[in-house]
Amino acid sequence: MIIGGVLAASLSRMSFKKVDNRTVFRGIVIAVKEVRNRAKLYGTTYRLAFKIDEKSSSYWLEKSVSPTLIDKEFLAKQRERGDKKDDDKAPPSPFQVDSSYSKKEKQLESGYTIKQLESGPQDAVFTEGTAYIHFFPTGMVEPVALQIQDPKKNIWTLVFNPLTGQADIIDGAKSLKDLSRQ
Repeated sequence: MIIGGVLAASLSRMSFKKVDNRTVFRGIVIAVKEVRNRAKLYGTTYRLAFKIDEKSSSYWLEKSVSPTLIDKEFLAKQRERGDKKDDDKAPPSPFQVDSSYSKKEKQLESGYTIKQLESGPQDAVFTEGTAYIHFFPTGMVEPVALQIQDPKKNIWTLVFNPLTGQADIIDGAKSLKDLSRQ
């Protein structure tokens, strides 16, 4: 009984890593605020890139190395090419990975995946591959609905205000069109 009591006391003090939705959402919301502030501070266009994959989702920061206009056709062609680097006709991307924010991709916690990213200005819904949220030197952010699935298969939608960058977290899978009707 003494050994059992000691084990019970020591096990209760051991910390087990528990991840909840707030932790995952907070990481993305803080990243959005940080990138928006960098875009305003440095007067440069940034984009937060999201890898949408059923097995593991991640995100990283990219910075424009020259004045950049967001061209829907160029982004569509870039997505079609995917990771093919052998296309000599394609112009180089004006965006480069910004390692001053993070040395490597930030992985979502185990069991959490990005299900969909809907970008208003790009008129596009991404369910696989790489999708972007663009941040402009004026402090504006693309209107975006980012759907995240938790380990219990619940879907949450993060919606970012284009003027302030503020995030709203909505229970359920919502699109920008659904939200504009409310």
